[in-house]
Amino acid sequence: MKKTLKLSVLWLARAVGLFRLSRRLTRSKLRILCYHGGNIGDERRFNPLLFCTAEHLDARVRWLRDSGFSVVPLDAAVDGLGRREGRPALPVVITFDDGWYSTYRELLPVLARHGVPSTLYLCTGYFERGQPIPPVVVNYLIWKAARAQATLAGFGAGIDGTHDLRDRAATRALVEALVAHLEGIADPAANRAAIERLAVALGVAPADLDLASRRFDYVTPAELAEVPGMGCTVELHGHVHLYPVGDPRRLQADLAECARAIRAQGLPEARHYCYPSGDYDENSHAALAAIGVKSATTCVPGLIDVASGRALSYLPRFLDGERIHPLEFQAEMSGFSDFLKTLAGRH
Repeated sequence: MKKTLKLSVLWLARAVGLFRLSRRLTRSKLRILCYHGGNIGDERRFNPLLFCTAEHLDARVRWLRDSGFSVVPLDAAVDGLGRREGRPALPVVITFDDGWYSTYRELLPVLARHGVPSTLYLCTGYFERGQPIPPVVVNYLIWKAARAQATLAGFGAGIDGTHDLRDRAATRALVEALVAHLEGIADPAANRAAIERLAVALGVAPADLDLASRRFDYVTPAELAEVPGMGCTVELHGHVHLYPVGDPRRLQADLAECARAIRAQGLPEARHYCYPSGDYDENSHAALAAIGVKSATTCVPGLIDVASGRALSYLPRFLDGERIHPLEFQAEMSGFSDFLKTLAGRH
């Protein structure tokens, strides 16, 4: 009911021209968009904010183009945030988090066809590991199994036994234990065998899991080397997909390792960062500035007028996905959502 009411308000606002007016009033403000992986199987039904189809992204880019937006490179956009003058009309930056194979296979070709630039924030630890991403594949299997309980054996302490999957806290603890178990298996073949064994234990056939499609994998080094040719720059998402709250030295060490891994692929020096899972704290700016990071993006939506200094370490970004209705997307990109937040006193 709440969603229906919201969409009705947005439909009316668009019908009377408020989206168009908002675009005119905010035409110099920067928007940053966030996507993750593409869709190869049924991942988008499992997590529609983590995975989206090529058709979804294509529709978004077509609407942006038809509505007068200018998709610009991240580095140029950040360099222009110190002033309003000289910006293209309705500037937008498109970013991808993580480094999914499906981003490379499904989504980057869409942007290449449209001739628009993008940025990939790469989590280098998982990239170098070269295996299915444990937190995602474990949560997918539990979702796919759709069971009230599961009995596991042969996985070790903290995992073996019967688990009530209706209990969120117990399920979260099980997921953490399974992720630690899989991350402890370094051999790729043994790791995939363990995942398939878990799938069978949960009642999911290996064919339905479909590890061969690589839908739970990141890009390979050879695939990453092709990314710049598709108009996509590679930037920092941490070596470990975890923001160390309250520990700036650990953050700096993590980003140094991330930057090293990107350099090792023969790519340009990475100078922009995306907070893993959108987590950050008041220590972020000083820590990032000390190691020469030019900007950092959050997962808090909003438009960017003028930004410098500390503000560059907390740039707002809109997380789009299949869960986001076209009206919600258009309201956010047009600036109408920003107006509603100001009206409600949320800015």
